[in-house]
Amino acid sequence: MKLLFSYLCVSVFICGLILLPGCDKPSAESVTIYTSVDQPVAEPILKAFEAKTGIKVQARYDTEANKSVGLAERLRAEKDHPQADVWWGNEIFLTINLANDGVLAAYDSPSAADIPAKFKDPQHRWAASGMRVRVIASNGSASVTGLDILTDPKFKNKLAMARPVAGTTTGHVAALYATWGEAKADAYLKALHDNGIKLVGGNSIVADGVKSGQFIVGLTDNDDADAAGVNAVLPDQSGIGTLAIPCTVSTVAGRDSSAARLLADYLLSKEVEQQLIAAKFVKYTVRAGPGEIRTMDVDYAKAAAILPQVTRRATAILEGRTEEIDHR
Repeated sequence: MKLLFSYLCVSVFICGLILLPGCDKPSAESVTIYTSVDQPVAEPILKAFEAKTGIKVQARYDTEANKSVGLAERLRAEKDHPQADVWWGNEIFLTINLANDGVLAAYDSPSAADIPAKFKDPQHRWAASGMRVRVIASNGSASVTGLDILTDPKFKNKLAMARPVAGTTTGHVAALYATWGEAKADAYLKALHDNGIKLVGGNSIVADGVKSGQFIVGLTDNDDADAAGVNAVLPDQSGIGTLAIPCTVSTVAGRDSSAARLLADYLLSKEVEQQLIAAKFVKYTVRAGPGEIRTMDVDYAKAAAILPQVTRRATAILEGRTEEIDHR
């Protein structure tokens, strides 16, 4: 019995030493990020952050067909019990709505100090880094200058766009309604329907369809046109300009940890923005702006506010279901 008692005492003493402050190495910090930035682009950036900081990153990515909307809705559904620490969006409109719904935390990142006010939330719930632009993809044989050309009968049944239920296409539709007003936007979308526009499952499908010859022209994003190797025209350079869509970075309300803030700082850095440009995911820096090109002077907050209703309206018009909107 004495031998057993001595053994237990020694065991307790050893365990006590192990649990003394400084003797037990804590498990590595981790951070969870939800992102709609394409995985092949985002993954090496997040791996570099891990290597630099020792903080483990758990990433959840969106699919092409459900781009940005799926994870944005998940963030909203998890609002009372958040599972993500950081939101890295590939567009601005859903981020603005998430912020207004109380999903995102206020954090004034030092990495955003040189980002113009236009690309930062006044309440510091998001900041932008890197701008994609909407383009018209063409096979090079067609003379394309602006959005109006897509209603030309010479393209009838040979043009495409992503169905406006997810991603940057929803933002583009909302921007047109916010900039043009309802009557002009309705008329334009009806003209696209009458010209036989095909609605497909994503921007990459539009670009690939132009590449294969299935379509002559199509509305898509600069990164999808680059990936497909098709001609990309910046529309309406003598008119309203092309729509620029910034990526955004936020920390999530209720999970605003030091690790989350470090990751947000990293993603908003000039270094990462240049990596996004080099990967041809974004086209321009938000810091210097798009340079000589004309961008659409859109009120992002206004477009975000009307996005849910106008995208439903736009989809109905593009699908020829005008009876669903005429009597509202």
